[in-house]
Amino acid sequence: MQGWVILALLLSLGVLRSQAQNGLGELPVPHGLTLQPDLPAQTLTMTWQSDSSLFDIEIFHTELMNVVLNETVAVKTDPVTGQRVWIWHSSLPLECTSHSVRIRARNQQSVSQWSPPQTIPGSDIPEKSESSMYPQDKVVPVGSNMTFCCIVKEKVDFQDIRYMGQQMSATRLSRRTYAITVTNQPASGNTGTNVVCCSPEFTLTGAVVFVGYPPGDEGLVCETRDLASAKCSWWKGRDTHLKRKINRTNYTLNGRDCLVTNDGNTSWCSSKVWEDNWTLVARNTLGTVRLTDSAQLANRVHLLAPANVTAVEVKAWNATLQWSWPVAAYKKLEMVCQLELIGHELSSTRNYSGTGLSSVMLEGLWPDADFTVTVRCGSKHGFWKWGDESAPFRIHTKMDRPDALDVWVWMDSSNTGLVLWKPLSVRKSHGALVGYKVSQSSAEEDGWTTVSLPPERFNYPIILNNSSDITVAVAAQNPAGLSQPSTVTTPAYRADSQLSMSQLLGTNGTFDLSWQPNANTSRGYVVEWVPTGCSGLCPVNWEKVPEKDSSFTVKPDSLEKGVRYTVSVYVLSTGAATLLQRWQGYSQEMIPAQSVDLSANQTGSDVLLSWKATTMKQQRGFIRGYTIYLANAARLDLVANISDPEVRSYRVKGLSLSSYKFVVKAYTSAGEDMGTTVAIKMEMDTADMLFVGILVPLAAMFCCLILISICCYKKREWVKKAFYPEIPGPKVPGDWSSPQGPLDVKPPPHSLVHIVESPEWDFSKKGLVPVPEEEEEYENDNIEVDTDSDEPALLRYYNQVVGDGSHSNHVSDSSGSSTASVGSTQTEITYAGIQSPTSSQGASGGGGYRPQMQSAADPAEPQDEFEADFQDDGLNTGYKPQCSWQLDSPEAENFSGSLGSPTSVTSSQFLIPESSEEKPQSSSTWFHSFLSGKS
Repeated sequence: MQGWVILALLLSLGVLRSQAQNGLGELPVPHGLTLQPDLPAQTLTMTWQSDSSLFDIEIFHTELMNVVLNETVAVKTDPVTGQRVWIWHSSLPLECTSHSVRIRARNQQSVSQWSPPQTIPGSDIPEKSESSMYPQDKVVPVGSNMTFCCIVKEKVDFQDIRYMGQQMSATRLSRRTYAITVTNQPASGNTGTNVVCCSPEFTLTGAVVFVGYPPGDEGLVCETRDLASAKCSWWKGRDTHLKRKINRTNYTLNGRDCLVTNDGNTSWCSSKVWEDNWTLVARNTLGTVRLTDSAQLANRVHLLAPANVTAVEVKAWNATLQWSWPVAAYKKLEMVCQLELIGHELSSTRNYSGTGLSSVMLEGLWPDADFTVTVRCGSKHGFWKWGDESAPFRIHTKMDRPDALDVWVWMDSSNTGLVLWKPLSVRKSHGALVGYKVSQSSAEEDGWTTVSLPPERFNYPIILNNSSDITVAVAAQNPAGLSQPSTVTTPAYRADSQLSMSQLLGTNGTFDLSWQPNANTSRGYVVEWVPTGCSGLCPVNWEKVPEKDSSFTVKPDSLEKGVRYTVSVYVLSTGAATLLQRWQGYSQEMIPAQSVDLSANQTGSDVLLSWKATTMKQQRGFIRGYTIYLANAARLDLVANISDPEVRSYRVKGLSLSSYKFVVKAYTSAGEDMGTTVAIKMEMDTADMLFVGILVPLAAMFCCLILISICCYKKREWVKKAFYPEIPGPKVPGDWSSPQGPLDVKPPPHSLVHIVESPEWDFSKKGLVPVPEEEEEYENDNIEVDTDSDEPALLRYYNQVVGDGSHSNHVSDSSGSSTASVGSTQTEITYAGIQSPTSSQGASGGGGYRPQMQSAADPAEPQDEFEADFQDDGLNTGYKPQCSWQLDSPEAENFSGSLGSPTSVTSSQFLIPESSEEKPQSSSTWFHSFLSGKS
């Protein structure tokens, strides 16, 4: 304590010294400064005396001299005490650390000295060495800011302060005090929000803060349940989050404590006496709410629920209910009651009124049906609200005879039909059905023929009588009896009759029908719809239309998408119904369920696509046409769109030889089906292949012949030389123009053919004739004779001058040799390369010349054929070589190979080879000559 006094004296001396140095001190120093702390409110009330009205106030944390307030304020004098009073609200709890305050007076020109500082000790003084945290158990509104401080124990280290488990940043206020500031605090939980101060080893201390809302109650309403007391209720509003008893909201009603009962968000409390004006006050630590209400008792009557509801009498069509009231005062109250009736197919609300109403009769019930009834009532005059509802009460009515059946006849063939009727609903059956009675009558029969059918049967077959109509009556039966019979007469229409039908298009899944009114109708019309093409037990639907109407809408609940229906309108009159109009259509078309049956056939360069339509069931809509596509890789190219659904083939023309895929799709108004694909490979037609197979080779051969002919024509000289060379004439020395000189032809050394001179000359023969062979010496001794050869030694020819008057040469054959001779001129001709004869027949036959063309088989045969040849060649007057001879005899065919080549008498071989040796050929071939075009 002595330390604090010394510190205060030092501060005073410092202030006095400062004032003396600055020359200040004219104003008197405020005196009598006292401090009064309010720890829960965190306020500090300062009281002092002074003549001035303007003061500088400085507040600081004593230990560390941290200034927390330095402000100039104007403070008035309290008229009662004559003192100056100023209150300071601290954001920090005053217990956290010691606070010191000093004041000085101020005017516009000067200030006084500081008053001696006054100190409020905190809980961090040495005398208090325990750990603590402030504030404790404080209640603040949601969203407020708040500062918490932790005073650690002596010789204990501080670690941190945690708010809702989250570590906060702490500020040191003194040697042992640390503080945190939390802003915008959220609402606390049921037990508040925890703030904990921790050391490194353990938790030092902590505090709890309650963050919530002030009361939010609203909507006070008071009413009476027993016509005497009051019950006031209100809406509790939002949760205050203040759960502790000390922090809970307290209520008072008209100044009296109210025992609040909560029912969800609604709270209420009662008063034994009705008062026309009501005031409810709701109060908690954070605020107060005041609610008011005013009303007269007659206008706030809320009746209790009727008790002991029961049925006094129950019949088939009505029942009487009765109940009691728990409050005797209700018997004199004019009230209105509401009964809610709930059945299987019936729900209704009915109102009844009366004084002290406790019994009503329910009418319009259904036989053999279960109903549930609830009752609630309210004041008729000044009606406030319906009272509480009674407990549900169950009623089961008695049975009654069924209602009449809705009967129709559907003709499924030319002479048979089905009598149909609709099953009765619970409301119309009036009890569980036990069966049906079907009676049949015709003009030819007396009375009725009746059969019984089980309750699950709804049709009966009939066979038509060609002579008269048939009337059928059907009645339903339950334990209470039979219904009124419903009759129907077979109509004149037959299912197989041909009647033009119109196409009917549905609208939003319905059929909107209209027809011309018929004057013959007396009982209205019947609209019938049945799936087209159905046989057997078909789902036949019909509805009866009053005669004043000429239109009808078939609802979608009885129609199926994608199903074709035949819709008929009949006229009802006395006797059988007559058909008025008929349609076929779909309530809603769909794409076909199945694709067409497609096939493809090749016709020349065309492809004929043909297909079969799907069944009516699979069409699911009116077929509007077909689209034909050519499939190319991943896309479809449109080929044709056939808008006529009756056309079921298409010809694709002018296709080349390749493979193709075609897709045919049928379409309705809903779109195309998936399509059918057919693949075909275009091949050459059989007739065309045969024609081309014959024509192409012929054309190729004809072209080749033309090319060969052109080439041969251009190369005709070369061809002639290559295949038909000219036979060179004999080359002899001397002058052939002399008619008398003999031509002496001497053979070369290698030739054994000798030309000899004939001693005789027959002038009648103008040609060369063979003469007997004899040996002669060669004029040239240098030429040696081949003595080793077996060929004849010499062959001599004599040239004869033929006069202009000679016409023929006569050749005579005598023993295979000629005896003719030349009288005048003798010429010797020698041929080279004459080979040995193949036989010795020519040598033994004589020494004369024997031509090669003579048949070797018959050498003695006359040679008349040669005479004709010589006679024909009458223009030749000189020597004729052998190549000019021609044979007409059949034997000449054997010598065709030697024609044009002279031979020796005794040899059958060619004297001149086929390949000419007189003219040497170049080194180039004949093919090179042909290509070069040389002739």
